[in-house]
Amino acid sequence: MPDELTPKPGEARPGTDSGLAGAEIEPILTVPPVVGAPKPHPILVVDDLTRSFGGLRAVDVDHLEVERGVVTALIGPNGAGKTTLFNQLTGFDRADTGRWSFDGQPVSSPSPDQLARKGMIRTFQLTKSLAKLSVLDNVLLGAPGQVGERLSAAPFRSRWQGQEEANVEQAEELLHRFNLAHMRDELAGTLSGGQRKLLEVARALMADPVMIMLDEPMAGVNPALAQSLMRHITELAFEGLTVVFIEHAMDVVTGISDWVVVLAQGRIIAEGPPWKVIHDDEVIDAYLGRRRAGAGS
Repeated sequence: MPDELTPKPGEARPGTDSGLAGAEIEPILTVPPVVGAPKPHPILVVDDLTRSFGGLRAVDVDHLEVERGVVTALIGPNGAGKTTLFNQLTGFDRADTGRWSFDGQPVSSPSPDQLARKGMIRTFQLTKSLAKLSVLDNVLLGAPGQVGERLSAAPFRSRWQGQEEANVEQAEELLHRFNLAHMRDELAGTLSGGQRKLLEVARALMADPVMIMLDEPMAGVNPALAQSLMRHITELAFEGLTVVFIEHAMDVVTGISDWVVVLAQGRIIAEGPPWKVIHDDEVIDAYLGRRRAGAGS
């Protein structure tokens, strides 16, 4: 992974023309690398969140805060509870216990559509593109508040034509941004796996989120498209979005994340800057099943 993707402590993010982006991530660099550490400007605050399946406690989070405007990676071995946690926070699964707030507002009886309207948008490890719709139409599906979808307004084109034209313009800009403009009128089912990942991110951005949650965005993506997707994720943070993503590849995690949260057996065992977390003995133990030689028995 190119070193230029990883900002040193206190430096601006790569690709910016000034130190403004560095100023935006500076507060997270002052947070102590301890589990449950309070953040200066949290957009998501979670308390006492649990989820069990039979006798297995899949998620058991005492306290978690996600800082606004930074890239947070959620990592952990297979079966750690990462996707289950995503599903709970985004309303695709119901927690057994717990409470959380998003963007300063408490979340009660969460549903995916309600949270999406509040600005919390997620993607899935297995892409959810509609294979028999065009690439453009897939992106347009993400546009919120489309007047033409209402039965009372649909017959009257003058009521929604202007909005539809604006949505098409925005969708085409996103396709150009993600190098999919040449596939505009192709069926989404003809895209490669990596292109479908890009399409999902474009559709998510069409909903104008304040926080985007990506479930293994690099899974099944060839190296060239993975580099492109990493660059796009970094650019989202430049633009002020909060990004939370699940990932297994450590080069991706260290390459683009500002903060890392580590799950093991449903519990958060470590969090902090990537250059600290990847050297944490408990994190290494969770991944390898043993301590490093000389680090303890």
